[in-house]
Amino acid sequence: MRVWWSAVVGGAFYTRWSALVSLIVAGVFSVPSIGAPSGEGYLRGVVVAVVGWVVLALVIVPVAIAERRVRSAAGRAALVLGGLVVVAASRAGVNDAISGALFGLPTGGSMIARGVTNLVTALALFSIVAIITTRHSARQRAARRLDEASARLTAARARSGLDAAAARDDLAAVVAGLRSSREDLLEGDPDFDAVRAYADEVRAASHRLDARSRRRRTAPDTPVPRRPERVPGRERLVPPPWLTVGPLYAVACAPFAAAAGGPGVAAAGLGASVVVDALAGVLLRAGRRVRGARRTSAVSPVVFGAVWIGAGLAMLGVTFALLPDIGSLGFVPVLAVPVVALLVSLCRDALHRARDEESRASAGVARIASDGAADEWAAAAPFRRATELLHGGVQGKCVVFAALVDERAPATSEVAAFRRATDAVFDDILAPPSADLIAARAVDALDALLRAWHAAVSITRVVDPSARAGLARTDVADAVVTIVTEGLVNAVKHSGARSATVAVAGVGEDALRVRVESPGTLAPASPAGLGSAAARIFQEGDRVVLEADVTLSPVPPTRPEAVAG
Repeated sequence: MRVWWSAVVGGAFYTRWSALVSLIVAGVFSVPSIGAPSGEGYLRGVVVAVVGWVVLALVIVPVAIAERRVRSAAGRAALVLGGLVVVAASRAGVNDAISGALFGLPTGGSMIARGVTNLVTALALFSIVAIITTRHSARQRAARRLDEASARLTAARARSGLDAAAARDDLAAVVAGLRSSREDLLEGDPDFDAVRAYADEVRAASHRLDARSRRRRTAPDTPVPRRPERVPGRERLVPPPWLTVGPLYAVACAPFAAAAGGPGVAAAGLGASVVVDALAGVLLRAGRRVRGARRTSAVSPVVFGAVWIGAGLAMLGVTFALLPDIGSLGFVPVLAVPVVALLVSLCRDALHRARDEESRASAGVARIASDGAADEWAAAAPFRRATELLHGGVQGKCVVFAALVDERAPATSEVAAFRRATDAVFDDILAPPSADLIAARAVDALDALLRAWHAAVSITRVVDPSARAGLARTDVADAVVTIVTEGLVNAVKHSGARSATVAVAGVGEDALRVRVESPGTLAPASPAGLGSAAARIFQEGDRVVLEADVTLSPVPPTRPEAVAG
């Protein structure tokens, strides 16, 4: 129901596809009965139906234009459904007037029954087409946005790989420069001012490295998204859902059947349609295409056509058995049932393929962002570590050495000790990351993720002080990163947002609340991007919000070491 309502209020209920399908349906099997049942009578009905369709299409064109301009969802729904009711209810009268003008003959059947039949048929027909077009377009737009974000993230990650390689060279160059300046200091006659000047050089180097660790990557000017795979038409024919085609056709015909033969005839036709649909479903699923050793969901066009034409012939037999005097209208199901089956099949395939494409793109951009965050951390961590070591290590030793030389000339052993102490720090800067540094990654996990996403989305980060202790835990940081990733995927998917706000705050003493919001409009029936059961996604004003709580489970106490006695 929500998918149908989304199609009604989506602003594209009437399209060239609904026009084409309605022309085929109106001009082929939903034709008026004119004169005695015969081939000539059927052809007259086709002419009248096509001319009538043109007249009614001219009525719908202003409605189709207006629905794209109306801002209110309720207004669009009233416009779309109101236009549909007017056109469907007036079709019988329009056809009757055209038949009288062209052939001097009235159309047969009860105007009320025909009006209700037309309304049910039109509502089902236009709804199916609208669901196909709107959902397919929406999911394609979402997949395209996600692919564009993936392209930006991938390009930025490639640059990050180059930066990571350059980072080692940058650190080596900084250390080499500081070693050289230190040797110049020590080879002369070091005094307080000379040591202070060297300390200032170390401080300036640490500030440059700190800025380097915070540098954000920019997106490429022209990202090249992945081109969607073209699927052959024969791969799009899938079995319609059970008990949809036959009952849908029978429900559309029920008002006419009840007027022509009574409620019992309508009920019998519905029951027969259920049996015919079930048999068709069994045959279709038995005849699905086999590719290699795997049975696919697609059905061969030959099998699909044969099964549903057979179902149409079966409904023809049911029609003449229930209404022997129906005449040429009894042949309608031979074409109507296969057309309904085709529409339902394409609808199901379009929804499934669009959903799979969106899921693929969502998972892809999340994976690339996660990998990019790992790259961000790996590229930035050495700079942050070097900054800390230069500030707390080399500068601290400079302070002690400056105090010494301010009182007297340093001894050779004291100069050597200063050289060894600073060399130890420089060697530590160039050494591979230690296990302790890797274990401390949780503290930087969220920052690294946001820096990685910055290539696609400009992010404002708001972390409440009450949440910082929780974020320092690896399990909590991982959960927060997962939720933030899901929120940013949704921001890109639903509106193509290029900005977002990520907020983390404490909720009481045992939970953190993670909130990701971005400008945009949430489509009806839109789930969270990566399917998190804990996440809540909703519209708040002109922003889409994804929100989730992370429980701070107690940290198990460590087992005390046994003391040898």
